[in-house]
Amino acid sequence: MMLILTNMYIFIMALVLAILEIQIEGKDGWAKNLPTWKPPLHTWYAELYSRLMFKKRLTGYHLAMYLFVILIFFLPYADGLPLTLFNGTKTLSLYFLFTVVWDFFWFVLNPNYSLAKFKRQYVPWHVLWLFGLPADYWAALVLSFVVLTPNFINNYSSNILSWWFLNIILFGVQTFFICILSMIYPFKSRAI
Repeated sequence: MMLILTNMYIFIMALVLAILEIQIEGKDGWAKNLPTWKPPLHTWYAELYSRLMFKKRLTGYHLAMYLFVILIFFLPYADGLPLTLFNGTKTLSLYFLFTVVWDFFWFVLNPNYSLAKFKRQYVPWHVLWLFGLPADYWAALVLSFVVLTPNFINNYSSNILSWWFLNIILFGVQTFFICILSMIYPFKSRAI
């Protein structure tokens, strides 16, 4: 039961954060028109970020947002939850799954996009795509599994594997529900 509640809570966080980002960025994804720090592309840290993030540009907005979300995910440890290898890897795994849902909802809920425009030709900042999805999504899915490997070594394999699959299924079902709702009740941009 706790797994379901945690999953739903994280799902709602992704939903709310996507809506917040839509309000901040509007139609221009990846902080294209935001007055944010954008280091020169030739710096070593901008190049490293670009390689790790599938050719995306480093921005102060995204760096701050990712760090903020990581801090939220690790907040229970500041409140006394033991930061064990088992707990920490599960937290990181959920974080990577969360990033996929969060980013996907930016498109689904954005009145300037929608599920129909979630394609390479409409999304220039997602440069690499595999099987109809940005490569980042596949990488995050793989990373969410890979960070759990120490738990397989410590003989938690059946529990952690079922935990991982159940989280993916729950995120998938909830995401499907939001996608259906967004098609029935599409979000329209209304200027005031």
